[in-house]
Amino acid sequence: MKISAVICQVLSTQQHQEATRYEDTAGLRFPQDGLPVVQTFRGRADTRHLCVYPAGRSTALVRVQTDSGLEGVGEAHAPVAPRVVKTIVEDLLAPVLIGSDPRAIQVLWERMFSTMRLRSHTQGFTLEAIAGVDIALWDVLGKYYQEPVWRLLGGACRRRLPVYSSGTPGRDMEARRNGIRQVQNEGFTVIKTSCGRGSIDEQMDLVRQMSQAVGDQGKLLVDAHGGMDLKEALRFVRCLEALGNVEWLEDALLPENHTGYRILTESTPVRIALGETDCNRYVVRDRLLNRECDLLLPDVCRAGGISETLRIARLADVFGVSWAPHASTSTAIHLLAGLHVGAVTPNCYIGEYPSGFAQGPFGNGLLKEPLVLENGHITLNENPGLGTELDEAAVRALTLE
Repeated sequence: MKISAVICQVLSTQQHQEATRYEDTAGLRFPQDGLPVVQTFRGRADTRHLCVYPAGRSTALVRVQTDSGLEGVGEAHAPVAPRVVKTIVEDLLAPVLIGSDPRAIQVLWERMFSTMRLRSHTQGFTLEAIAGVDIALWDVLGKYYQEPVWRLLGGACRRRLPVYSSGTPGRDMEARRNGIRQVQNEGFTVIKTSCGRGSIDEQMDLVRQMSQAVGDQGKLLVDAHGGMDLKEALRFVRCLEALGNVEWLEDALLPENHTGYRILTESTPVRIALGETDCNRYVVRDRLLNRECDLLLPDVCRAGGISETLRIARLADVFGVSWAPHASTSTAIHLLAGLHVGAVTPNCYIGEYPSGFAQGPFGNGLLKEPLVLENGHITLNENPGLGTELDEAAVRALTLE
């Protein structure tokens, strides 16, 4: 069996005005030129933690086709500039893959990683493109052997995995409280909310109210999006400790602040989580050696796919660190790829389930059979490969030519 083609499809909701925006579901509003400035004491004019997100959603599906007729589908994280990922997949990676045996996944992964190592392209777009191909290769392998990916990875520690609702929709506190009640009614007991905007006092007040809304019905996760300095984070985490139902503080600092993360991790019983910006095992190794976190958040569609995410998860386990699959503007391919790795690793804590996924254009509407969420858990099935099948008509409706 040989690889005959590697194709990348860009999916976008830009023609679908009813589609939810990332900043809506995350409860964020990114600053724009011309908006009035809120007069609150902050001390720093620092917005370096803000990343670019378009009004719509986009991603990149990768298809690996073989001369035997089997096709595997993967996904590369591509919320912005998805055509960059398409170019890398089709112009850089495909030529080094076509004609190879798709079952040699680890050999092919190292070959793809080496294509740009000399140019230091070991994170970002290149790893996202590799991720899409790698996931598709595992899907091919599962279909070839007629086994689910979790079994090919060594067998599941558990097939029923807990997931948390990521994002509390709404631009004001009342809307966000309503969002919490909504997801609790859907069966979630773990909910993530965002902060990192405004003064530290405003952020503490926001999280106190969100914690109160969750109450004793579950746990709250807090994502600061890298918006704090160390002194602010130390003050903020004391507030979280007092609330009693906050499980982790995510991305408190800029990812480059290695010393700050070590100090923060050592200072509190609240779990310090980071890692969605870390896209290979070598970067993660240095984080772990420096004791910068209690919980890693690699994203399978950023961090080199199933193969590299599995290596990251196992490396974290050596250091006694848990991990949780990160997901954001994604399809079910993204969610399932992360959960397959989560199923086979005993240190997987919980998976991310983006708010609004079930009804969103990238959610169950792209599948022939919906992904079943039951009491805040997803159970992996016995179907070959990733265990799902795309509705190709729905995919075509979102494909940018």
